Amino acid sequence: MLDPESAESCQVSLLVPHPSRIAALVTDEGTPRHATLPTVRMSSVEPRLAEILASVDVVDTAATAVLRVVAASGADVDDAESGELTLMVEFDAGTSEPPPGWTWQDVDADLIARLEPEASRAAVASWARERADGWSPLRPAWSHPGWFARAAAWMVEQMAADGRPAVGVPRCHQLWGLSVLLRAPSADGDVFFKCSADAFRHEGAMTRALAEPTPHLLPEVFAVDETRGWMLMRDLGAADLGDQDQSLWHEGVVAHAEIQQSWLGRTADLVALGLPVRSLADLGAHVEEMTEDTVLLGRMPDDLKKRWLSTAPRLVESCRRLDEIGPGPTLVHGDFHPWNVVRGRATTRVFDWTDAAVSHPFVDLGTYVFRTQDSSVRRHLVDAHVAAWSAVRSEESLREAVGLGLVVGALYQVQSYRALLPTLSGHGADDGLAGADLDWINRSLTRQQQGLDSPH
Repeated sequence: MLDPESAESCQVSLLVPHPSRIAALVTDEGTPRHATLPTVRMSSVEPRLAEILASVDVVDTAATAVLRVVAASGADVDDAESGELTLMVEFDAGTSEPPPGWTWQDVDADLIARLEPEASRAAVASWARERADGWSPLRPAWSHPGWFARAAAWMVEQMAADGRPAVGVPRCHQLWGLSVLLRAPSADGDVFFKCSADAFRHEGAMTRALAEPTPHLLPEVFAVDETRGWMLMRDLGAADLGDQDQSLWHEGVVAHAEIQQSWLGRTADLVALGLPVRSLADLGAHVEEMTEDTVLLGRMPDDLKKRWLSTAPRLVESCRRLDEIGPGPTLVHGDFHPWNVVRGRATTRVFDWTDAAVSHPFVDLGTYVFRTQDSSVRRHLVDAHVAAWSAVRSEESLREAVGLGLVVGALYQVQSYRALLPTLSGHGADDGLAGADLDWINRSLTRQQQGLDSPH
């Protein structure tokens, strides 16, 4: 997979299926040599779904649901070598009448061999197999035909019941292999629907309960279907903090510290809400087990394996020492970063609590601090974090805990991805997450050696 940091643009191919045949929309060029999917190029490396759909003209995106967005770039195709990421957007079936200049072609081995862009071939072949043999159990619920209509109907119904009827149809706002977000307008502001992967089905009820002590700092959830893992939230009412000046990023750290301190000493309450306990003792034991995991070690480049085996004892000791310092277990976000925080004049809210658990609060620094390459901003974030926890521990112990938290937080992510990746299509490759466990192992080793000066 091409490293997103080295990419310059994004090519997006569109899989538009025939409603009754295993066929896809391709250019009607009258030549047998190539069959080209509808394709758009985006200047952004990570374009938002709305930006992609606004560039599409072969599909009525207002009436045709998006089922999946798949990362299609590979190391063996020209696109991956040219500095361009490749995505494939899979639509639900619409009309059987192709637009002018396009035609339907049955998806078979011959078509796959001629299909352009080349990077989309594997994804289209996988889709054709599923159409013929049945959908994979690893496909998320929202990628099945017909799901969007049911979710949109429930959304409209719940909005009306809440006294804020929709004044426009729900639209897909964002989706990937872990979650989908729909958006619908009301006279009182936009409403957002979210459904996450089965492993995070509890998110709606949990988020609503977590907001109880600090409702001003979390999303306002007003409708939940626990069986299907659906929830409705009011608009957060502010822009992502990650899109704002980095000098403001400390405000996310301060808000999160307030949330975590409101749950300090309430482990039993968090467990009752369904949050898993992920102790640092267990994490240290997990690190030891990974040093004997021959499958994991076999996936590592030799240099990484050598560093991992030689450094693992110190990583285990980091887990033990951080646990010893405290301040004790509380709520952790699990994927805390500036793009999971919004900030406005009257509000700062932390959202996307799918990975919430009970653990040491400082592990959340591991996903936040290194989102900037500016060392002065990193140090400002650390200072803000220490100040926010100053009533709980001495400055000296807090600064030691922060340094350990950056390392242990990376190990925490290794453990998360080792559990998550087997549940995803393509072991995470479809969502650009392949090898994420090894990436976080490398980060933990680098941070152990370089601290705040680590590149990531």
